[in-house]
Order: sequence, then C-alpha cells, then structure tokens
Amino acid sequence: MILRKYSSIEQFRHIVADVIHRAEYVGQDANDEPMYDPGRPKPVLTFRGTVKLHGSNLGVAFDLLSGAVAAQSKERLLTVKDDNFGFAAWVASPEGAADLEQLRRLMLVVAADQVDQPLIACRAFGEWCGPKVNSKTAIGQLPLRWVLFGLLVTTSEGKETWLSVERVATEWAFQRNEVPSLIHFITDYPQYSLDIDFNDPAASLEPLERLTLEVEAECPVAKALGLSGIGEGIVWECCDSKYGRLVFKTKGAKHKGTKNSGLVQIEPEVLASIDAFMDAVLTDSRLEQAYDIIRADHGEVNGEHLGLFLKWVGQDVMKEEADTLEASGLERKQVMGRVNQQAKRWLQTRLAEG
Repeated sequence: MILRKYSSIEQFRHIVADVIHRAEYVGQDANDEPMYDPGRPKPVLTFRGTVKLHGSNLGVAFDLLSGAVAAQSKERLLTVKDDNFGFAAWVASPEGAADLEQLRRLMLVVAADQVDQPLIACRAFGEWCGPKVNSKTAIGQLPLRWVLFGLLVTTSEGKETWLSVERVATEWAFQRNEVPSLIHFITDYPQYSLDIDFNDPAASLEPLERLTLEVEAECPVAKALGLSGIGEGIVWECCDSKYGRLVFKTKGAKHKGTKNSGLVQIEPEVLASIDAFMDAVLTDSRLEQAYDIIRADHGEVNGEHLGLFLKWVGQDVMKEEADTLEASGLERKQVMGRVNQQAKRWLQTRLAEG
C-alpha cells in the first residue's frame, strides 16, 4: 500500500496570496512570461468551517483491487506492532474491521454520484482523540473516538476526488441507527459559514478571529458530547470550480505555532531581526506539537529522537513561515542554525523534566 499523506493545511494569508495571484493572472506574454493585472476583480468565495480537534491525525486506506486495508499516520503506514496510540490495533480488530467495511461501502455509494470512472482506492482521514492520545483539550478528556474530516477516492487514471463528508455521515447515521462505534464525523457537530471577499480580505479578519476564540474558549464538539472545556480552532474549506479545494486553519492563541500581532493575518508579518523571527516562530505550541508527533509515532521521546525532532521543527517553520522570512529580508541559512540550537535546548530541558 502506498502512503498518501493528508494534505497540509495552509494559513489564511497563504490562501489569500494564492487566490489573488490566480485572479490577477492574465496569460503569458511574447517571451512566455506570466502577465498580471492587479485591477482584475477577485472572487467572493464561501468557506465552511468545522471544529479543529486536537488528537492524532490518522487514516485508513482501502485498496479496492487487492482488498487490503491499511492504517496510517501522517508520516507512515502503521501495524499492530508499530502502532500509534492503538489505532492500527483497532483497525485490525473484529469491531474495527466491521465498521470500516461499512464505511468503505458507504464511500463507494457516495462516490458513484461524484465520480464516473473506475476507482482503485478509498482513503478516510480523521482525528484519533482520547485521554491517552492528547488530553490537552476537552475532546481528549472524553472516551476514544475517530472523528472523520476527509474522505478521498482515487480513479484508475490517478484522479483524486474529495467526497462530501456530510453525505457519508448522513448515510452512516441512517444505516447504523445509533449502534455504537468509534467512527464519528466532524460534520455532525457545529459548523460555520463565511463569505470571504478577496477584493477586501481584511474584512474577514474580525469574524475569523471571533469564531476561533469562541471555539478555543469552549470546544463545540466536546460540549455536544457533554463536556465543557478548551478547544483548538477551526478548519475552513471551500471547493470551487475555478479555484479548486482551498483549505486553511485558524487556531486560538494558546495553540498557534507562531506569535503574530494578530490571531489571523492576510499577509506575512515583517520582523525586524533574527531575534524577532526566532521569538515569533519557536513557540512552545510548535515545539510541543513536534514532541507529541514523535511520541505518537515512537511511543516515547528520548535523546535518540533529537534528529527527528529538529527535522520536524525546521520543516514546519519553513512550511509555515517562508513568506515571513522573505518579507523580513532574512535568509534560510541565517536562521536555521539558530532554530536548531534553540529547539535542541528546548528538547533537552523537556526530557530532563520528564
């Protein structure tokens, strides 16, 4: 089974830059160089928001040709002997296998209305939540569950199509008739809708920040399940015929990986120095996330994992903050040594504390 990672979720400013760039594109000139017209109108797109849960991002892949079923994390395929908080063990259990077979069948039913080519694979992505996974937010203090947020099918020609999670959830609820399962759907819980005018994206900052802080103050999913407590943020998604699938995240102040002047931004922040950049990007939230991911994949974190830890932190900083680096007039080689040094000290202190 080939690992197909769940797509990385962008920041709002990255989506703004991408949409405006594409909207202003006119074509190629005589020298085959791209031409842009800043005066061209930008779209107004409707984004749907679902609650971002704090657990472990895990998935299941169904090979429709061989019948194989594989559990996976964001980084690797899982086995019962090389697991991630018991997820692969659940996938291989009689109860898990039965529930997953029903999920596979329902995905194919919904896919029949969206795809007109033969399928070779289905993939389900969700957040594995529970006390042993991550108890830092309210959802992690409730019993173990797998909350699905992404359903993907692949055709024999390699084309990928994201299915409607809401449609599969509706079919699931109808067929299950309240029979208990660890499988849940994020669309069964409170959702949000926001029209974003990319002619004036700054107008969307207030509702994005307000809704995100409301979710951080009290997780709507946990509240619906009977527990009041802290949440993480919101994932916003738009599927448009011209601009494709656009997804970004907004996190509360306690979960953001970067210190910014505002909770949500429409453009990269200009930082005055390397020290300012370091202070902004090497937050406890980002470093704790790296620690938690390694713990999930390896069962523990010790000194032997230093290389993996530094690699993850460095890649995440560059993925999320390359535009901030450029806007601040800094270069990668100027900061990465400092990033590694500071992240190394943080991990050594964390391990010493136990």
